[in-house]
Amino acid sequence: MATTRSSRAADRRARQAAEGRTERRIYLAAAAVGAVVLAIIVVGVILTVVLPPRSTVVKVGDHTFTARDLAVRVKYAALIEQNGSAATDPRVVIPAWTRTEVLRQKSEGLGVAAVTDEELNKQLRKKISAAPDSPEAEFQAGYERYLKTVPITREQYEDIVRGEALGQKAADAFKAKIPEAGPQIHLLGVPVSDRQKAEDLRAAVKSGKDFAQEAVSRGLGQADQIDLHWHDPASLPDLVKPIGDLKAGEVSEVITDDQAGGFFVAFMLEREENRKYEDAVKAEIANRQLLDWAKQQEASLVGPVTLSKSAESWVIRQVKSAIADATRRSQEAQRAKK
Repeated sequence: MATTRSSRAADRRARQAAEGRTERRIYLAAAAVGAVVLAIIVVGVILTVVLPPRSTVVKVGDHTFTARDLAVRVKYAALIEQNGSAATDPRVVIPAWTRTEVLRQKSEGLGVAAVTDEELNKQLRKKISAAPDSPEAEFQAGYERYLKTVPITREQYEDIVRGEALGQKAADAFKAKIPEAGPQIHLLGVPVSDRQKAEDLRAAVKSGKDFAQEAVSRGLGQADQIDLHWHDPASLPDLVKPIGDLKAGEVSEVITDDQAGGFFVAFMLEREENRKYEDAVKAEIANRQLLDWAKQQEASLVGPVTLSKSAESWVIRQVKSAIADATRRSQEAQRAKK
């Protein structure tokens, strides 16, 4: 009996030892699985949250811009400039963004000084529609209220506005050197959503009918919308550049506007080789000259855009979140008024 009891006790101890080893294996396996899951989560966080905002988007001279910097610009474009495409395609803001940085770095070569605090103050007043002569304390109070509605910090907002002011100063510098008169063209034009309607309008005008009357009668636009006024032919956008070569009384070919998703037809009403420039035409020429200058500088200053898919997705998420917050605040404000 004693031997049997001893044997049974030994069996129990053996079973317990085996069960203990099994439990330890289970615990170790569970710990290993947990460690793997945790590692996957950590790696996922690093890849989707930590690294994207720090990743380089573009270099301008010795300045490196990251996805976090791009997100600030896209928020400004989407919510303040009301650029709807920026929210889903952050790349659309990069050309103007890098051009502003080029101007910051090279403006002295144009004889354009940096924007002063006084000039910034004037620009900020325009932004919030504050009277130029309103008391500073009143302006600052209104400005603080306005800043609560924008999705970026005060420093970020003022940096962007300072860049805009510098761009205006540079354009004014070019404008001051433009002569008083030069070649100009007086255009009529109308956007058309349907190509056949555009072709029909063109055919009618080529047969001798009046462009403006035909466009209005066909429901393609109002008379005051059709007159595009005077322009510098060299400053026409690339899409409609060929229009500048038309003779007075000629109608253009139907132009396809892929960006707007439609078509355009223009008519050369008049051309003059030495007409006095109106202020708007001078501004048009100055902006074109500034753009040409900036493109020349970009060739040596601006590196390739290296916006990765993960960084782009991160930027889009930041902007969508900012839009959602702005919508919520607007709805709360509307409810508070009721």
